[in-house]
Amino acid sequence: MKYYKIICWSACPFCLRAKTLLIKNDLQFEYCSVDNSDELLDHYKAIYNHETVPMVILIDTESKNEQFIGGYTELKEFLDGT
Repeated sequence: MKYYKIICWSACPFCLRAKTLLIKNDLQFEYCSVDNSDELLDHYKAIYNHETVPMVILIDTESKNEQFIGGYTELKEFLDGT
């Protein structure tokens, strides 16, 4: 199975756009809000070397690989190219 993980702030317009884009494309995803978790957000920023939300990751459970996509714009480009 493949699914997307969105690390987000609940009121972020680009986070909401990423969520809507995945819904419109009928793709499985989890939406992880870090609204009250500054340390967790810093942890994700360090792991993915990305300073803003959303952070979108494609996770493949069969191969146990994950691919960092980027933010909303990169997600849109990624989906347009598939």
